[in-house]
Amino acid sequence: MVYSMTGYGRAEATLHGRLITVELRSVNNRYLDCNIRMPKVYLFAEEVLKQTVQSAVSRGKVDVYISVDQKEAEEITIALNRPVAEGYYNALQELGKTFDLKNDLSISTLSRFSDVFLVEKVPQDMEEVAKDLTAVLETALQGHTEMRKREGVRLAEDLRARLHTISQLVEKAELRSPETVQEYRLKL
Repeated sequence: MVYSMTGYGRAEATLHGRLITVELRSVNNRYLDCNIRMPKVYLFAEEVLKQTVQSAVSRGKVDVYISVDQKEAEEITIALNRPVAEGYYNALQELGKTFDLKNDLSISTLSRFSDVFLVEKVPQDMEEVAKDLTAVLETALQGHTEMRKREGVRLAEDLRARLHTISQLVEKAELRSPETVQEYRLKL
């Protein structure tokens, strides 16, 4: 089976709340040259992804583009930054006493100040993310391989047609060979 070195594959899946899109394309190259472009937060998975590409593609320049939309997967925790809230509270109390102001201090007033709440993202399971990225990449590689196979069939047909034409021309040249020698003798 002849496979073309040029190909394209695309896959998209939502896994663990992340919409992962993988696109890859390849062109002719003497060796395997794999470049992966993805968000920096996922660079920990780059080596695993390159190994996945190497298992499916032996030669060519392969560009892999990965995008991840993880809005659904982001878990956020919000906590009270007690020292900052107490600092604002004490400062506002002192402000009220110093200038003899009405004390209308409320939760909504305190919550408007910056850094009263700490917003933290829950860390992601790197192994789970790497498996998800690899799964979508493998699906894209299947599409890529199918395209290379279809192109390979067309290349093989083209080569057979050219080989047939060359064979016919060689036959004509062989049939005409004795005549050609005679024509050269006459010219000389």
